[in-house]
Amino acid sequence: MKRLFTLALAVGLASTVVLAHLGVKKSLPAKDATVTQSPTAIEVWFTQEPEAEKSGLTLAGPSGPVTLGKLEITPEHSLRAALAAPLAAGAYTIEWKTAGDDGHVLTGKIGFKVADSR
Repeated sequence: MKRLFTLALAVGLASTVVLAHLGVKKSLPAKDATVTQSPTAIEVWFTQEPEAEKSGLTLAGPSGPVTLGKLEITPEHSLRAALAAPLAAGAYTIEWKTAGDDGHVLTGKIGFKVADSR
């Protein structure tokens, strides 16, 4: 019985730690998506409100870094940046960085493709 209690306590504590970390809910474009038209912005939604001072978005494509507009933090717990110009066909990678409620900085990458519309 003592082992069962100890196991239940360990699982409960581990669940609390996991819930304390911020995670990605979805992105626009979606991870690994192939879009037929260039998006007008990139956006990544999180499970917690991103911390402004520790947040950033970049986008890189076949020709290198892509110019983005001002980074926004939306009420829906997302980081959003408009694209300065339409994207050419090719593979792109969104790189994000932010922190949530616990202050730990997390980073990640989300790939997507823009199809050749010719």
